[in-house]
Amino acid sequence: MFGDFTKGHWLSLYRQRFPAGVPPVEMRIMTRDRDADVVLGDDVPNHRGFPARFLWKLLLAWIAMGFRKPDMGMGHLNKFKSL
Repeated sequence: MFGDFTKGHWLSLYRQRFPAGVPPVEMRIMTRDRDADVVLGDDVPNHRGFPARFLWKLLLAWIAMGFRKPDMGMGHLNKFKSL
């Protein structure tokens, strides 16, 4: 399962959908948007917003992609425009 938006390069992936052996979680971002009853562990850093380290890694990944949006094979969905 993933979320994709048309004009960007962000791709949301859900860790529990992957088989065992995925890399460990490094940080939690945007924790200020969580429900009030959600308790976060201290196993990794919890950031209320986007930390500089995350933005740097995101920029480096986007540079490595040549500033392109990856083709997810979902081109047929472009015919459905949001209002």
